[in-house]
Amino acid sequence: MKVYIQDAINWIEGNLEDEVSLNKISEYIGYSKFHTSRKFKEYTNSTLRSYISLRRLSKAAIEIRDKNIRIIDVAVKYGYNSQEAFSKSFKQTFGITPAIYQKSNMAIPYILKKDVLFPENINNKGDIIMVKDEAIKVRLETVEEHKFIYLERKGVNNYIDFWDTIELEDKGSCDHLHGLLASIKGKYTEGYGAFTKDGYIFGKDAALDFVIDKKYNFKEVIIPTQKYLVFEHPGFKEAEFNEALNQVRRIALKEFDFEMNGYIKDDDFVQAYEHSGMEICYYFIRIPLKSV
Repeated sequence: MKVYIQDAINWIEGNLEDEVSLNKISEYIGYSKFHTSRKFKEYTNSTLRSYISLRRLSKAAIEIRDKNIRIIDVAVKYGYNSQEAFSKSFKQTFGITPAIYQKSNMAIPYILKKDVLFPENINNKGDIIMVKDEAIKVRLETVEEHKFIYLERKGVNNYIDFWDTIELEDKGSCDHLHGLLASIKGKYTEGYGAFTKDGYIFGKDAALDFVIDKKYNFKEVIIPTQKYLVFEHPGFKEAEFNEALNQVRRIALKEFDFEMNGYIKDDDFVQAYEHSGMEICYYFIRIPLKSV
């Protein structure tokens, strides 16, 4: 049943600007309205109505943040009958009115698309077809000076253990922190992780003058303009995520000869950043380089 609920979530994501109803969703996945509603709540810890509303508000928030757009136009686009109704829902969800948010661009907890079915649980449709090592794209990228806002945990070396530690030690919500970071405008759309000599960090690039509320206990560092060597998978299916991740990590972190290719790694802050996405499947690693 999880497969069908994930299908429903994916369908909802593509129809947030249109009329979305329990009837349409249940018809799409082929189950009764009662069963669809019950299983959705079981797997996502949210009602369908609440989830759809929160995703619409988060999509609307991105447009308010990034575009010179009238709030009434965003409200109508995402199914609200009036600007007043939209503003009320926005403030109830994010603690700030859309008008003030448009001026301040402060960090607010976006509600990200749910994933209830992880790659290791996806039934493969046919054989998994991985690309050859030579197909992994390697390129130079320059990232301009920016502020990096992040959380850090020592003694862990991967994304899963990092968030398990956050929840255990801080009783913090991964979804809430992910949403906060995703709301920060920067070069990259969402938060991303990084391997350090002592552990793992997860954060987000931001403008140099961006200020985040101290109550979240994020650390900050200014990252100067720097070159990176990027190793990127050309694309894969969800079921291939683990294979794609391991392939890129193997090439970037173990096999690539930096010295022979004329590069010197700069691991003073991090050894490598890793970026991934499941809505659109991608995975790439950025390794900081020293100026030669």
